Amino acid sequence: MTVTVKNRQTLSDIAIQVYGTIEAVVAIAEANGVGVTDDLPAGLELECPDEVYDRYLQSYVRKRKIESATAADPDGSRYSPARCGCR
Repeated sequence: MTVTVKNRQTLSDIAIQVYGTIEAVVAIAEANGVGVTDDLPAGLELECPDEVYDRYLQSYVRKRKIESATAADPDGSRYSPARCGCR
């Protein structure tokens, strides 16, 4: 499966989006020749190995189209509900 990285996504985000668990981070990194903590540019296409870590969680995130993005903003901060006015 090929996944296109969205703005502010990390390998952990991709692992959760595709597999439902961060256990897949190392497999994704190895399949794409990147480090587990590398900054990923938006638009980068990653190959995700055809593996199942937790069938229930994988089904859950795929059905709900969960696509997290948790990388730090350029100012070094992270998303918070207070900053976006979501509270």
